[in-house]
Amino acid sequence: MSSMSRHDSLFAELDAVSDQFERMFGLRAAPGGQRGFLPACDIWETDSDVVIALDAPGLHPENISAEVVDGQLVVTGERAAAGEDVVRRYRTERWQGRFVRSFTVSQGIDGDAISADYQDGVLTVTLPKPEAAKPKRIAINTQKAIETHTVDS
Repeated sequence: MSSMSRHDSLFAELDAVSDQFERMFGLRAAPGGQRGFLPACDIWETDSDVVIALDAPGLHPENISAEVVDGQLVVTGERAAAGEDVVRRYRTERWQGRFVRSFTVSQGIDGDAISADYQDGVLTVTLPKPEAAKPKRIAINTQKAIETHTVDS
């Protein structure tokens, strides 16, 4: 009889399905290996800003915050369990509790210029780029300047 190990293809496939399920429902391993809610995010850049959008549905605006601390954008939120007067729960699938996400921000970002909007369950944080980080177009000369001299008679 052969013993099964973590290297078996069945276990690898089950791990892949589990990872996919966790990503789909926003359940990812929190730092330290604990299970918890870690909202999915998209990060993109425009000519003037870096934008971070986090999926955080069902939060009351007073239970979500974003702040810059020691070069990190720290986003926290909390969602309480529905129905405090519940006698018996038959199923609880929606996440509840607290989350923390942090992102490194570039030096020179003006913390007072950062804006955040929470709409339709998505928190969008806009960080204006410092002037030094913005792209600058450099003119490329294609012809050598020809100097003309005029002779006075």
